[in-house]
Amino acid sequence: MTKQFLLKLLKNESFIAIALIFLTTLLTYGVHIPRLGYYYDDWYVLWSGAARGADSLISLFSTDRPFMGVIYSYLYRLMGDQLVLWHLYALLWRFVGAMAFFWILRLVWPGQKYITTLMAVLFVIYPGFLSQPDALTKQNHLFGFGTALLSIAFMLQSLKIKNRIWKILYLLISIILTANYLFIYEYMIGLEGMRLALLAFTLFQDGFKKTRTFLTEILKNWWPYPPIMAAFLYWRLFIFDSSRSATNADKLVFNYRSDLVNMSVRLIFESIKDFLDTAFFAWFVQPFHLFATAEYTDLVVAFLIAGIVIGLVWLYTSQFKKLWETGSDEANTPALVKNFIWIGAFAILCATVPVILSAREFNPTDSYKSYGLHPIGGVILLIAGFVLMLQPKYRKLILLALVGISVATQSLNASNWEKYWDYQRETWWQLTWRAPDIRNNTLLMTYFSVDFALQQDYETWGPVNLIYRPEPFEYPQIQAEVLNQDTAFSVLQQEVIDKYMRDAWLHRDFSKLLLISLPSKNSCVHVIDGILPVYSEYESLLVERVGGRSLIKRITAEGESPIPPASIFGAEPAHEWCYYYQKGSLARQRGDWDEVSRLYDETVAQKLKASDKSELFPFIEGLVNSGRLDEASALFEAEIKERDKLSYKICEALSRDPGYPPEFNYDYGTLHQILCEP
Repeated sequence: MTKQFLLKLLKNESFIAIALIFLTTLLTYGVHIPRLGYYYDDWYVLWSGAARGADSLISLFSTDRPFMGVIYSYLYRLMGDQLVLWHLYALLWRFVGAMAFFWILRLVWPGQKYITTLMAVLFVIYPGFLSQPDALTKQNHLFGFGTALLSIAFMLQSLKIKNRIWKILYLLISIILTANYLFIYEYMIGLEGMRLALLAFTLFQDGFKKTRTFLTEILKNWWPYPPIMAAFLYWRLFIFDSSRSATNADKLVFNYRSDLVNMSVRLIFESIKDFLDTAFFAWFVQPFHLFATAEYTDLVVAFLIAGIVIGLVWLYTSQFKKLWETGSDEANTPALVKNFIWIGAFAILCATVPVILSAREFNPTDSYKSYGLHPIGGVILLIAGFVLMLQPKYRKLILLALVGISVATQSLNASNWEKYWDYQRETWWQLTWRAPDIRNNTLLMTYFSVDFALQQDYETWGPVNLIYRPEPFEYPQIQAEVLNQDTAFSVLQQEVIDKYMRDAWLHRDFSKLLLISLPSKNSCVHVIDGILPVYSEYESLLVERVGGRSLIKRITAEGESPIPPASIFGAEPAHEWCYYYQKGSLARQRGDWDEVSRLYDETVAQKLKASDKSELFPFIEGLVNSGRLDEASALFEAEIKERDKLSYKICEALSRDPGYPPEFNYDYGTLHQILCEP
């Protein structure tokens, strides 16, 4: 019985199609999950949940999208800070969205099984949405989008059901899901255009001879949705007051009223541009960028995953012709092409215009933004229409090529997010090796001169407070800021700035600066000592401009270092060069030169090398202050002397005696003689 059931299941086209979509989703995204992490906006959510409790997430989002905060609150209770659970949850909604789209296609075009399956595959791997790895934040978008598609699917299903009770039930579910997604993300309201187009087309296929009868039937089935949209828009525009500028309706209206001509021109041109970006350029612009900059190992992985998915799709297409192809499944009809193209183009426009109206835009090169998500359904319909215009012998080739490009793009994109996470978690682990504790109200500023620079202050104070201040607090005890041109001026002016990040109060005193930098991809994290700032030869001039204001005393040098929570930061990295550099720098701060020298001896015994030679300076200091002058001189001669840029920076720092107290036992004269006197 079991064998017969399995054989019957394997011959069921719908089951095989769903299995193909599931495997495509799992292979494209799931294999990367173990190496992905937390990013960007994830950090203030994690901090608020941990420090203020799950209920705080409701008030955290009360300033712009309050319903999202309610969902976050429940999800945080379930998943907490468990990294893998957030990624699996986001992956689930990626698959649910694909299945909802697949359901819609099968309802509207029930005789086109072959092409609708391939469209659902392309839907789930579309390269215009590259934020899947940012799981904790983007699960909101995926949830909202998935429920929007399910709402459309339930509406269409209600048209097919004869039983009145089931028809009403499906319609009620559809209405509830509509309200759900609108209150999560207001700019997704354009999906109602896709709903209307699919509804009209589905009813049109029933064959209405009179236009009036046709329009009446549309209104009869569509009428519950405009009141929901109207109620939502009334609440959003006239009742709810968003204090966040990016979602403030009054500010948006003011911009249009004060500059109607330019804003209208922008609306027209940006709508055209975003239409082209989402429909066409997304398949080539970011893929080209990722392929051009990818490392060979990442390319191998991407090609391997893409090859497997292409193989599965090819297997489905081959078996389809043998097992399931029927006359009604023939997709090469002018009517089908026309329907796909016009419905797809209309759906894309409806999805993108609200985004443009709200002063946002789709950017195919931005892997963080999510505005490329909700137009996907329209994009796939449009692309499918163009593919079906080709001769039959080229269709399969083009579809397989699009699958391969999309899967490889998503894999390369995930590899970049993996590297970003590696830099972040390494940074915070290294900071714990370097700093047993950091004083309250310290302003920790970060500068990463690599491809993965931190963008917002909470990307620093979030993880730092989770590590150093895991106890309940109403606001971050250790403050932070990202170093840039504007904040550098604040450092020089020693400003004190109070502000709110959503509902979290931030008190930033720039006179209590502690500056950390990651000068290059091959450098360790450098904690800048303003008394004797020795900079890497790869260091940014911006860091050098304010580095003298960095107060190393903001680090408490005594005591045991905290252990970052494994559920967030994973296992402790191997104790390689950067571990000894951080421990040597800590011992240097304590004035324990024997410990610095001992750590140097360990690096020699383990044959560890510094890629960034400026990191040898604390060990040269340790050797000099421990009386091992010949070794210090030999180390300088072998590693630093011929590096003119680094030698200059070191001697510039040593141009004056740092004036350490006598108990520090700092032999400035000998150190200067070895490093700076020919």
